[in-house]
Amino acid sequence: MLVKPPMEQLLHKAENRYTLAILVAKRARQLVDGAQPLTESDSPNLVTIACEEIAADTVRLVRGHVNPHIQLRPEIEAARLAARNAAMNASSAEAIREELDQIAGSTGEDFDESDAKIIVDEIEKNIEAQNEAETTESATSDDLAETEE
Repeated sequence: MLVKPPMEQLLHKAENRYTLAILVAKRARQLVDGAQPLTESDSPNLVTIACEEIAADTVRLVRGHVNPHIQLRPEIEAARLAARNAAMNASSAEAIREELDQIAGSTGEDFDESDAKIIVDEIEKNIEAQNEAETTESATSDDLAETEE
C-alpha cells in the first residue's frame, strides 16, 4: 500500500487509478534502467520515488506515443559508453585479424617490411574513418537531444 505520498494526492494527476498505475510503472521502469531522479528522496524504493515525482509535478502524463529524452545517471552513462567502446575495439581487432589472415593465406609468402607498412597504413585509415564516424554520430545525437528538449 502506498503511504507516501498518499494515493488521494496522486489521483487528480491522472483520470483514473489504472492510468496512474501505468504512469508510475513507466517512470519506475525508467528509474530502474538508469534514469536520473527528478526529485530528492530518502526512499530506496523506485516506485515511491516515481510517485513522489508525480506528486511534485516533475513527471506528467502525456497522451500518445512520445519518446522523451531521459537523462541517465552519470555512472550508468559512463558504463554504457565504456561497453560500446570495448565492443567497437573488439570488432576492429577481429576485422584486423581476419584481414591479416586473408592476406597471409592468399599470398602464401612471408611478409616483408613493405607489406607490413601497407597493412599499417590501411589499419590507420580504417581507424581514422571509424573515429570520424563516431564523432559525427555523437554530434548528431547531441543535436537530436537538444531539439527534443
